[in-house]
Amino acid sequence: MSEFAEALTLAVEASGLSLERIQHHLESRGVQVSQSTLSYWRRGRSRPERPESLQAVSALEDVLRLSPGSLTSRLGDRRPRGRWVERTTALEGIWRDEAIDLGREIARVHRLLPAPARYLSVRDQAVIGPDRREVEIRSSAVIEAFEDGVDRILLAKTADDTDLSPGDVVAERSCRVGRVRRDPDRKLLVAEIILDRVLRAGDTALVDLRLISDPGADSSTADRTFLRTLRNYVLEVDFHPEAVPVRCHSFSRTAPDAPAVDTGELWIGTTSAAHLLVHEAQAGHVHGIRWEWE
Repeated sequence: MSEFAEALTLAVEASGLSLERIQHHLESRGVQVSQSTLSYWRRGRSRPERPESLQAVSALEDVLRLSPGSLTSRLGDRRPRGRWVERTTALEGIWRDEAIDLGREIARVHRLLPAPARYLSVRDQAVIGPDRREVEIRSSAVIEAFEDGVDRILLAKTADDTDLSPGDVVAERSCRVGRVRRDPDRKLLVAEIILDRVLRAGDTALVDLRLISDPGADSSTADRTFLRTLRNYVLEVDFHPEAVPVRCHSFSRTAPDAPAVDTGELWIGTTSAAHLLVHEAQAGHVHGIRWEWE
């Protein structure tokens, strides 16, 4: 935790004020700061750097009955680059022609740099056509920014061994598709998804996408690999009425290359659909649905 975060935490605790009350006192002084931002400052998840944020810190000193400069002096020098800017700069390697190993480049970025945003919830709907092949996955997610300045996220889409290609990605609402790179040999697609606004710390955004499939054989599974822990995940498989399997099962893996573990049989309802709900999906794990045609 930074020196500023520690000082702010001690001052808040000593005041006996809740973040809601602190926010109210700031508003009465003409300063707008969300409770989420105040919480992130306390925990060191983000730090005030913009002029309006620095003005809020000065107002905080007054609200918390601190001497002028008690908090602002602990901010130190402004960072030349934020974590999101560092991450964006590192990601530029993905768009260069010489970055031929996209999988390795993505792994490097995720390993070395903290994510500027997280998924709060994700719902995937796999659509299976009358020919028993996956048509697309409709994905709807809510993301939350950890810091100011988040305006895009990175999407990596892989294909099964029997797929002809990694397919494509189409933005539906609240976002658009930016740069896209494909690695046909590894059947990997990487795209930047640009949000409809720049997020501040604590802001949320909706991301609705269609992941177009290009199968080369009958589909029999749908799954997602989690890079980070996710509180709630819903996976639905919507079968065409002329292509309903005889049974469905949920499964999980502790790693992408680990053996699949059957976690239960799933009911296929009258709408020809089955679904899976996962609470607290762990980072590195895989959760999905598999089915049998015969």
